[in-house]
Amino acid sequence: MYEFKNHFEIRKAIEIFENKILSEELKPGAKLENPQEIPEFKALKSTSIEKAIKMMEVFEIVEIKDGEPYISENFSPMSMINPASLAFMLHDGNSHQVYESRLVTECYAAYLAAERRTDDEVEILKTIIDRMASNRDSNADKDFHFIISKMTKNKLMYYQTMSMIKLTNSFVTDSMNQFVEAYSLEVVHKVHCDIYEAIKNQQPQVAYNAMKKHFDLLEKFYQ
Repeated sequence: MYEFKNHFEIRKAIEIFENKILSEELKPGAKLENPQEIPEFKALKSTSIEKAIKMMEVFEIVEIKDGEPYISENFSPMSMINPASLAFMLHDGNSHQVYESRLVTECYAAYLAAERRTDDEVEILKTIIDRMASNRDSNADKDFHFIISKMTKNKLMYYQTMSMIKLTNSFVTDSMNQFVEAYSLEVVHKVHCDIYEAIKNQQPQVAYNAMKKHFDLLEKFYQ
């Protein structure tokens, strides 16, 4: 994780980048050519701009190709950095704080998902579970947590989950592979199946407990 000083300038640089993306002055796939030459950046230090770009990389707004920054091809407005995540990064947040936040948010998300899910959402969750049965698909794991947060019908909870998973990726490298290597693919798949079954059967407390078990197994990767 990065230690940042001059927080105001970094926040300002991110705001300028995001405004230019939303106004389509910067389009998905565009290379960030010499930001210091853009009038809005002239009052900012180059180090602040560079650190802003690093933070945007964590949140997949920017991707690095051959050492050069580009706006992500997959950018969407949902990728924007929320204020809580920005404050976390600027003020030396650590991996265990991410773990604690995910534990609280996602266990209750599983509880609400079991109460509020639709049949169509359960079918989507089942296809994700099937993807996870025979491989270490980290994207399937992300999709699993995203769809559960979406089932809550609480948009804030959904965006929080997205942000926290992106923060996780900045601390824990290749987390799905680590999880499988530590416990075996069968154990990891069963943990996810237990959550799925509880949500499908509309058992909120069982879903909460199953997600809690999942995070109990994950905790050691956040030390």
